[in-house]
Amino acid sequence: MLVYFAGAQARFLPPVDRARFVTAGILMLLTAVLATYAGATVAAVGFGTGMARALPYGLFYALFIFFIDRSVLLTQTSYRYGKDGTVETTRPGFSMTVRVFIAICGAVLVGEAVLLRIFETSIAARVTEIQQEETGRMLAAWDVNQEGELAARTADLAAKQKRLDAANALVESKTAEVNCQLTGGPSCLGGAGPVYEIKLGELAAATGAVTEAARLRNAAQAGLDEFRAGQEKDRAAFATTAAGTSGAANDLLMREKAFWRLTTEDRSVLVWRVLLTLLLLGVDLAPLLFKRGLDATSYRRRERLARWRDETDTEVAALQVGHTARERRDLAPVVAARLAARWEDYQLRRDGVESAVRWTADTADGRLAEAEISAEQQSRLREVRARHGIVAVPREPSGTLPRDAVGMVSREPVPRDPSGTGPQQVPGAPIATAPQTPPASLGP
Repeated sequence: MLVYFAGAQARFLPPVDRARFVTAGILMLLTAVLATYAGATVAAVGFGTGMARALPYGLFYALFIFFIDRSVLLTQTSYRYGKDGTVETTRPGFSMTVRVFIAICGAVLVGEAVLLRIFETSIAARVTEIQQEETGRMLAAWDVNQEGELAARTADLAAKQKRLDAANALVESKTAEVNCQLTGGPSCLGGAGPVYEIKLGELAAATGAVTEAARLRNAAQAGLDEFRAGQEKDRAAFATTAAGTSGAANDLLMREKAFWRLTTEDRSVLVWRVLLTLLLLGVDLAPLLFKRGLDATSYRRRERLARWRDETDTEVAALQVGHTARERRDLAPVVAARLAARWEDYQLRRDGVESAVRWTADTADGRLAEAEISAEQQSRLREVRARHGIVAVPREPSGTLPRDAVGMVSREPVPRDPSGTGPQQVPGAPIATAPQTPPASLGP
């Protein structure tokens, strides 16, 4: 099982390489256990729950790390051609880079989670300080806001008081004008005339403006007094709310802030953080670091050589197919020309044979027609001779067969040689020979 975890098959693994693959499988299991604890710890600290509830997160993270490690171990190096034409092995690919990045992030998270557990008491004090500082900042911001509100209310009250003073001054001025119109003076006419009525109306309007300005000033003063009276109460309520908000922010980020403050205050904490992070990083990267030793085993070398042979055979076959296709493409015009020439020669030969056959048939038909005409003429000639009793004129015999008086061949037997080897020669008679017929020509 451990050999299978390392990405090998036990039945094909030689005994000399079995120990390395077993070690790699053990390292992968240890890494998975560490990933389980790390994932559960981070989830417990982040969600504020117990380790039992956070265990599924740890198992998921462990499976993720385990299968990434196994995929990296199964990703074998292969041969390739170098720049100088030699054969060399490939370098780690993108999957190895991703796995190293995940290992670094995991080591940092695991180290932080473990250190948060170790320095939990010191971190709690720093968390309280940070919460108090956060509450103080919130109260300071609230005070600034309240001061701005108080300044605005005070400025509004001063403006309304100024408008009230202006209205009172206007009333005094209008009252003097009305008295002047009533009693008379250097700049006004005495008596309750039309001008007096106008001035009296202006005095009434100024008096109404004073009443409205006084009401607005009194309302602003009452609002300012109420604001000042409730300011302390509102500040106390806001302080309680701010303290509750800051106290509730006891999550992983707040603890990390407190841990960072503790690190900056105490250098020994920084040393512990670095050492523990490097240790966890080494444990997490142990299967990947052990991969170089696995690649050097005879089992991996045989697999690499077999894969290289298959790839080379495939490449050679592809090159051969390409070369054959190019050769066929280049020979296609020549083959087409040869086939066209052979077809033309075949057509000429076929036409010649057909012409010779037709000429032979025509010649045979002509000779047959000549023979039929000759036979018909001979038959008619014999009929005429027989009908009219015409005696044929003797001709020079062309053979030794005896003929009768009309020139026909005699039916009498020819005397034979006493030896029995042939016809007997009559003294003074010509030698009998078979009539010679010229052979028919079969062709030109």
